[in-house]
Amino acid sequence: MKKRYLLLIPVVACIVLSAAAIGYIQFHPDRAPAGAEFLVRTSNDAEQQTKEPEKEAEAQPLTASQKRANELLDAMTLEQKLYQMMFVTPEALTQTKQVVRAGTATQEAIEKRPVGGVLYTRQSLQGKAQIKDMLSNTQSYAKASKSGVPVFLGVQEQGGSNAPVAQALRTKSILNAAESTDEQTAYALGQTIAQELSGVGFTVNLAPAVGDDADIASGEIKGLQKNHVLSAVSAFPGEDEENLSAFEACIKQKPAFMIVTNAQNKTYDTVPCSVSSKVMTDLLRKKLNYTGIIMTDALQDTALTEQYTEGEAAVLAVQAGADMLLEPSDVDAVYRALFQAVSDGKLTEQRIDDSVQRILTAKIDGGLIA
Repeated sequence: MKKRYLLLIPVVACIVLSAAAIGYIQFHPDRAPAGAEFLVRTSNDAEQQTKEPEKEAEAQPLTASQKRANELLDAMTLEQKLYQMMFVTPEALTQTKQVVRAGTATQEAIEKRPVGGVLYTRQSLQGKAQIKDMLSNTQSYAKASKSGVPVFLGVQEQGGSNAPVAQALRTKSILNAAESTDEQTAYALGQTIAQELSGVGFTVNLAPAVGDDADIASGEIKGLQKNHVLSAVSAFPGEDEENLSAFEACIKQKPAFMIVTNAQNKTYDTVPCSVSSKVMTDLLRKKLNYTGIIMTDALQDTALTEQYTEGEAAVLAVQAGADMLLEPSDVDAVYRALFQAVSDGKLTEQRIDDSVQRILTAKIDGGLIA
């Protein structure tokens, strides 16, 4: 028995000395002999393996609107999804010079090109009865089409000289509106504009254009959306830090859209903001936590067309984080470019689905879809 104990003494001594050596090396790595880092590394690796893996952050549960949007999304073809990402003029939709009524040409165009939104300008607006009839028919055609998805019916009505609907309807309270000086007056203007627009069938106003005053912009958004007209705020990210702060305040009001400028802002990137992932994804979506629809400024703008075709700009914009493409002049060319990008693997269908889910969710929340 004594011999067995005597044999164990050297073994125990080796274990104790090894543990002491590892401890010494961990706390005095500068004095460790060559090769000793292996002891520390293997010891630490063993400790890491025994730790429980960190749990991944749980995904946020879907809202009822998002669940309904997913149901609609599952029934849509890729073609319908891609057209849904466009917000076009009635002239680009029908490929005509001027549209003042919605008849067979509009019906056939919507069936062929089930776009997400139609943007009207002064040339299409003549009077109250004419506007109501044109918008009502357009919406009816969208609902009766194969996709069955209603369209956003939009205009840019900011008050004063930039008020095409008020000009057509001769609404003095909007035409003569002074520039808002505080949140309360901005809210009142937004409310007045929303009542005028919703009264003839518009569902989206491409306003306000954000300056340095966050309160004024926020007030107008509240006035519009409180009265059932979705707000499309422009033109992100502005020119300086004051503009950015105003946009950040606007985001707290949850506008349905944020329109990203085609101008370049060298603070963030060397390409136009509307094709920049640093602006749309990193800044707007991630840093500022905007969850609504990100829309480009007009694709036919020379700030883009001097560098890209409309199709190229559309693909770059979606890759960068855009959900909707505003005012393409050639709707079919943009569709073909997007379809080819999906076919080539430059865009995934999941990326398209993410955008279309936001679009459908906004239509559900805005009361366009039951």
